Amino acid sequence: MRTYGGATAEQRTSLRRRRLMESGLELFSSQGYAHTSISAVLRHAGLKDRYFTESFSSLDDLMAALMRDIYEEQITRCTEAIGTDQPLRDRARNMIDVIVGLPLQDPRKGRVKLAESLGAGPLTARERRLGLQRTSGLVDSLLREGLHDPRIDTATMSVAVVGAVSEMLLSWFNGVLDISREELVDQGLLLFEAITCMPGDAPSVA
Repeated sequence: MRTYGGATAEQRTSLRRRRLMESGLELFSSQGYAHTSISAVLRHAGLKDRYFTESFSSLDDLMAALMRDIYEEQITRCTEAIGTDQPLRDRARNMIDVIVGLPLQDPRKGRVKLAESLGAGPLTARERRLGLQRTSGLVDSLLREGLHDPRIDTATMSVAVVGAVSEMLLSWFNGVLDISREELVDQGLLLFEAITCMPGDAPSVA
């Protein structure tokens, strides 16, 4: 196999793709998806024009790849958070804390996931939908463990919980909600407890 500079053609292609994704993340988060062009991404990455279509068909395709990576990290971390021997309530809280905490670890990813991705195209919308579905699936598994009310459809309620927590997180990330991270996680947990508590029980975050 031929190499150039110690790297194979496949390795060089992979490296260029990663540079484009890093540049896309930086530009989408700093100046916005609507104000970012393919040329700007290429300039930031230090690559020639022909290398964009080597990896991506459009800016929407680039954003979709970023969202795929962001959600993959979230799903991996959430799966780890609920896959312990802790009580159900603690595992639910740990999962919510992961969802809240990841955008803080890299605010660029938080901006892309919570705001800029909403203005992209159908490829990004598909990745966002798949990510939310996978996250809802994890919540569904928790709800099934603690559900006491047979009237509740866990698949439906898991979507409601994920949607509500996502909107709360967006408002908090944008400074609309003036509460701490701890308080935000507690409020998300209240939603979970309100669904899983037995009739007559009162959910508590104490």
